[in-house]
Amino acid sequence: MAGRVSKVLSVAAVVVFGWYMFTMIRLVLQLFYPATHIPLIKPLPQVPKNTVMHRMAWQPPFEYDIRMYVSPLESFNDQTAFLNQSLLVWNIDAQRIEQRYPQFKAELKIDIPEKQQVLNSSGLFAFLFVQRAGELNLNDPLLAYARAPLMSIRERMVDRKHSLIEGDSETLESGVWVPHGKTRLSWEIVLEDNEFHAWMMPLDIVPLLRVRQSGKNKEYIPLLWENPLATREKHWVPLTNHSKVSSKQRLSGHMDVDVSLRGIGLGWLRLCNYVYHGLQELRSPRSLIQYSDSDIDSLKEMVFEVNPTMLAITMAAMALHMLFEFLAYKEDVSFWSSRSKEGLHGISKSSMVMGVVSAWISLLYMWDRRKETNVVVLAGAAVGAVVEAWKATKVLRLEDIWPLGRSKANANKEEPEGERAQVQREVDKQTGWWMTRVCMPLMAVYAAVSLVWQQHESYMSWLLSVSLVTVYSLEFIQMWPQLLINHRLRTVDMLPLTAFLYRFLTTFIDDLYALVVPMPLIERIGTLRDDLVFVVLCYQWLKFPKRKEKAD
Repeated sequence: MAGRVSKVLSVAAVVVFGWYMFTMIRLVLQLFYPATHIPLIKPLPQVPKNTVMHRMAWQPPFEYDIRMYVSPLESFNDQTAFLNQSLLVWNIDAQRIEQRYPQFKAELKIDIPEKQQVLNSSGLFAFLFVQRAGELNLNDPLLAYARAPLMSIRERMVDRKHSLIEGDSETLESGVWVPHGKTRLSWEIVLEDNEFHAWMMPLDIVPLLRVRQSGKNKEYIPLLWENPLATREKHWVPLTNHSKVSSKQRLSGHMDVDVSLRGIGLGWLRLCNYVYHGLQELRSPRSLIQYSDSDIDSLKEMVFEVNPTMLAITMAAMALHMLFEFLAYKEDVSFWSSRSKEGLHGISKSSMVMGVVSAWISLLYMWDRRKETNVVVLAGAAVGAVVEAWKATKVLRLEDIWPLGRSKANANKEEPEGERAQVQREVDKQTGWWMTRVCMPLMAVYAAVSLVWQQHESYMSWLLSVSLVTVYSLEFIQMWPQLLINHRLRTVDMLPLTAFLYRFLTTFIDDLYALVVPMPLIERIGTLRDDLVFVVLCYQWLKFPKRKEKAD
C-alpha cells in the first residue's frame, strides 16, 4: 500500500511539473509573440481581409532627440509654464530609428528646488521626452513621454547593526516618515516595428499606448515608461539627517540619480508589466499569501537584474528544484519509515546529530535574516529541518546524545555488535575527537573575532551567526563519517540511494539557484560546498558492488 502511495505521489509531482512548464512556455509565447499563431499551444483566429492595422508611427529615416526635465509640476499641459518652472538635466541629440536597442546612461546631480527644501515637500517629478530631432514641441502628436516621481514620503529604514562591544551608536529613530529621494531612474522604450490588427492589440499595453489615425490604418507612438521593477527600497534614500522633520529643518540641497534609457523588446515590457501587477496583488490585503517588502524586492531583483534568457533558465531551475526536492523528501520519508532500528546499522549517528543541529540552526538564522531571504528558501529550510528531526528519532536514542540518560541496566548489557555497528562506533568516535580537539577551538576564536570586529543587531543575532558558521564548518565533516563508513564496509546499501540521487540533481540546480535568488552569503557558500560531498558519494555508489541486506 505504501509503495502505491509513493508511486502516485511521484506521478502527481511529475504531472504538476509538466503542467507548470507548459503554462510557463505558453505565457512566454503570448508575451513575446502576441501576433504569432502556434497550433494547440497559442492558436489565433483567422484575420479578415482589409482589417485595420496598427503600425509604429516612427519609420526610417526618423531621428529623435531625448530630453529629461525635473519639475515640481505634475503635468505639462501648459508648455510655457512647464518650461519656465522645470530644469533640463539630460539631453541627447539626433538618434536614428534604425538603432532599435540603444543604450544611454548618465550619473546626474539634481538640485532640489528651494520650495521643496523649505516645505519638506515630496512634489518633484522627472519627465522624459523623446520626439522628432530638432524640435521642442510638447504638443507634437509624435511625442513619446513618461513621468516618474523623484521624491516620496517614506518610513526611514534604520540599520540596527552595530558593534556589541562599543554599543549602539545609531541615534536616529525608526518608524519615522521623512522625505526620500530616488537614486535610480530606468527608462525603457520599445522601438520595434510591431504590427497589430485593430482587434488583436494586447490589452495589457493599452494604458501605455497613444494612437493616431493615418489614412485607413492607425499608428501608435513608441511605448515609453519607467520600469517599476528597477526601483527597490534601497534606491530610496532619506533627504534629511534628522529623526523628525519640521518646517524649520531644510532638506538636502541635491540628490544623486543614476539615469538610463535603453531600447527593449515588446515582450520584455509586457513581462515586466505582468510581473509588476502580480507583485501588487501579493501586497494587497485580499491576497492569500502576504509578501513583505523585502520579498517583493527580492522578486524584483530576480526578474529585472538578469536578461530574459537567464530568467527563463532560472524559472526552469526553480521548477526542477521544487520537483526534485519534493521527490527527495518523499523517498527519504519512505525509506526511513520502512526500516527498523536494526536495519539502520551502518548509518553514522554523528552525521545524524550534526544534520539535525545544522538544519535547525540554518532555519533560525534565515528567520533572523528573513528580510534578506526569499520566502521559498525559508519554507524549504523549514520542511528540511522537520524531516531531519524525524529521521533522527529513527536512529538515535537518548543515551546516544546524552550519556547520563543511559540507565545502569542498559549499561551492564553487552549487546553483540556486527561489522556495521562496530565500524559505525569507531568512525563516530574519531569524528567526535576531531570536533572537540580541533574544530571547537577554532570556532571559539572565530566567535571572539566576530564579537569584537563585526557588527550585529543583537547578541541573539551574533549567536545565530556564529552558530551557523560553526555548523557549516562542521557540515563539511558531517558527511565524511558516512563516506568513511561506506569505504570501510565497501557498500552504500544502508543509504536511501533514490533520495540521494534526487538530492544530487537538486544540489547542482541549487548552484544556479543560489546565484540568482537572494539569500544570505553563508547560505550561498553552503550550497556550493555540498557539491564535493555528493560527487564522492556518487563515486562510491558506482564503485562499490551492491549486496543484499544482511543482519548484523
